[in-house]
Amino acid sequence: MTTIFAVCAVAVTLAFTALAVQAIVTLRQIRHTAKAVEYLALNADGKLTALDPVVEAVQSLAGGLSSGWFKAARMFYGLFAGKD
Repeated sequence: MTTIFAVCAVAVTLAFTALAVQAIVTLRQIRHTAKAVEYLALNADGKLTALDPVVEAVQSLAGGLSSGWFKAARMFYGLFAGKD
């Protein structure tokens, strides 16, 4: 009976040790990934700022499409479009 408890205790200890080692490895990988993401975010900030004129142009175009002239053009086209 004592031998069974000893074997179970060793097995549980080995399993716990293996899980602890795996957790440490995983946390190191997460830390490395977080540092890489931070580096990319810091480097991308300047490049994204350079895209501000493009974003403003797209927003202006989207605003124009949702404004009255686009709706009027659609209505005008609808008047002359043939209905089946």
